[in-house]
Amino acid sequence: MPARDLGVTDAHSHLYIGPVDGGPIGAPILTDTEAVARELTIYRGLGGGAIVDCQPSAECGRDGRVLRDLSARTGVHVVAATGFHRRIYYPPDATLFTLPAEHAAARFMEEIRFGLVETRDTDQPVFPGLIKIAAEATLEESPRALFEAAAAVANATGYAIEMHTERGAGVEDFLAFFAGQSVSPRRLIFCHVDKRPDFGLHKELARAGVILEYDTFYRPKYRPQETVWPLVRAMAGAGLASQLALATDMAEPALWSEMGGGPGLSGIFTVIKAGLEALGLVDETIAALLGGNIAGRLTLEQMPDPA
Repeated sequence: MPARDLGVTDAHSHLYIGPVDGGPIGAPILTDTEAVARELTIYRGLGGGAIVDCQPSAECGRDGRVLRDLSARTGVHVVAATGFHRRIYYPPDATLFTLPAEHAAARFMEEIRFGLVETRDTDQPVFPGLIKIAAEATLEESPRALFEAAAAVANATGYAIEMHTERGAGVEDFLAFFAGQSVSPRRLIFCHVDKRPDFGLHKELARAGVILEYDTFYRPKYRPQETVWPLVRAMAGAGLASQLALATDMAEPALWSEMGGGPGLSGIFTVIKAGLEALGLVDETIAALLGGNIAGRLTLEQMPDPA
């Protein structure tokens, strides 16, 4: 479908996370699909069009069958992911992290060609729309073979890579790594970088072509009024709003209104959009921040250099 038709899009969230045998105590579990469906319906009614689901493999709790059902029931487009999460979210015997780069690349490519593994025996396989990967605090601590695999698949397919960062740590090194793998920065989305509110760094990354994903709007412990909102204002003032994608990252039930928490998906309108309007941003910029930028990055076409 044309990127412009996605509409308001949450650039990074989670609609379902199944329990993982042997996973860490306290790892997010999100299985109340009825509550999620109710909230997606509310989101759709307010003007929400799509959500990027960033659970990247069946071994760490992804279920493409559930994503397909939620989308069909609510009319909200869901973009699924292939790739890998942090090692701590997998069973102790997970083989993914033992694979050489070429074998891991083959696994990601099979999901792109034939559908998410858990959906292939159904009448409607679900195909991923991006490659989601997860970095540790440094490049040296991260699974290099899997990073090389993701880079190879991105180069072969034109798929974007959306990368979890540990509060923005090491992003300079990760950008250099991907450059060494011939991956264009215009294929990269770096998540959670608003937890490292360094405007100079963000400006450099954005001018290089990376999309920066901000998602601490709902999290008081990260002091959003002192960090993410000034970053949005500064980036927009520098003419770099086109390099931002805003998100909720609602992996915990406590963030969902229909599970007794909040502010929920409606907060994209009541918290995030309202905050953007309070900054005095024009409608065109707000539409880009709330969907246009991430939708463009999900296309397979090469993006123009940022201004």
